Amino acid sequence: MKNEVRLHVPLINQLPELPTGCEITAVTMMLHFEGAMVDKVALAKEMPKHDENPNEGYVGDPFTSEGWTIYPQALVDLVKKYLGRAIDLTGTTTDTLREHLANNKPVVVLVSSMHGFTVHALTLTGFDQEHFYFNDPWTGERDVQISSTDFEDIWNGQQKRALSY
Repeated sequence: MKNEVRLHVPLINQLPELPTGCEITAVTMMLHFEGAMVDKVALAKEMPKHDENPNEGYVGDPFTSEGWTIYPQALVDLVKKYLGRAIDLTGTTTDTLREHLANNKPVVVLVSSMHGFTVHALTLTGFDQEHFYFNDPWTGERDVQISSTDFEDIWNGQQKRALSY
């Protein structure tokens, strides 16, 4: 496997339309990277919804500050619709995330304790021997560097939830 990968994943900001829509915005970045030029707002309207179970659909309303989250399992069919394939990587290892990145596939991850949110989604764009890199839909920052150790801490805080294709 490669020691370093940096993908040029398009940056999309969730604001102002989707104040709690980081997950679908992170997915939109992944889809755009693969050439599926669907709009984040259209995807937010299309993604499954659920009253209380984020494994089944988005809980709350991503168009307001009252939204909560959606887990990768509930997004697999939507990603498959646009890319023809999707994989829920929840529970996997950081080595598996690196393998997907090395195979030119960004990975959407859910992390804890970031920007005051209990759950936040990022689009992984690369890695090197000591870091991961990500696009952050909340701040609108591209290729933010985080140490592998710090990444593992916040990723483990969300039970290693991840989605790719």
